[in-house]
Amino acid sequence: MNTIRLLARIILCAALSLSILPCAQAQFTYTFFPTNDTINSAITTDFAIVGFAGGSYDDDFNRNFLSPSSPTVHFVDGADMSGEMEIFHSSTVHLSGGSFGSVIAFDSSKVNVSGGSTPFLLAFDTTTVDMTQGSVDDLECQGNSATIRGGVINTKLVANSSSDSLTGEVLGSCIVDVTGGNIIGELDAYNSGILNLYGGQLGGDLYAAFGGTINVFGSGLSASLLDAHYHNAYSLYSLSGTLADGGVLNNKNLYIMNDGVTYGHSSFSLVPTAVPEPGSVALLLMSTSAVSLFILRRRRK
Repeated sequence: MNTIRLLARIILCAALSLSILPCAQAQFTYTFFPTNDTINSAITTDFAIVGFAGGSYDDDFNRNFLSPSSPTVHFVDGADMSGEMEIFHSSTVHLSGGSFGSVIAFDSSKVNVSGGSTPFLLAFDTTTVDMTQGSVDDLECQGNSATIRGGVINTKLVANSSSDSLTGEVLGSCIVDVTGGNIIGELDAYNSGILNLYGGQLGGDLYAAFGGTINVFGSGLSASLLDAHYHNAYSLYSLSGTLADGGVLNNKNLYIMNDGVTYGHSSFSLVPTAVPEPGSVALLLMSTSAVSLFILRRRRK
């Protein structure tokens, strides 16, 4: 089982029981969403399961769910829960309101965030995420792709390798495009994950590690090497310039993990792109392939 998911289960178990009984003996409760629906009321169960009609987890958290489906479910203001929402079987979930303890998407599901809040959103398998508004503390993308166009990410945005949540088989790179929004925390590209930065407010530091790639699109971009052996693990750069949406980078810390024996080559690229007039950013982002040949790749020393 994926380590992040297992940790989420352990935390949930601890919250449900103050006794010294083993975590596996906790009795979970479920609310199922097998059909198209709009939810505007509180969910009081431990799990909200989208894409199945019934069933439960066993003591080892293996799925024993029944009657798979692929609904489209809208969660709006009032749809509050402290437990975990799980999305399966190519379902589509629109989060435009409410609050959730955590949201985890599997299979080829879609999660559209246009409001509401959650401390943790994790995308597995070949899922896609589209965020335009709302608030997520920790957004971990291990699915197919994610687009961040608005909203607030408070602590961390991660582009990681796409993998099968049950077998751990690597399916490919998860590509995360940031074109807007306010990312207060750090931005990470891990393993084969690819993080493309076109715009938005980037408050935290940037990290590429274990074979991750960061691509920065804009004009006047420069990266000055400050320390080739930062903490004996990273090359530390100072990143400046103007992003493709006109946002300014002023001596942003960029950490690129140095090559190691057991993991891949991490890297970053600066892509010269003309800063557009207001209102034309969308057209620019549709044509980034036209400038891909001008990528300036800077590898670690």
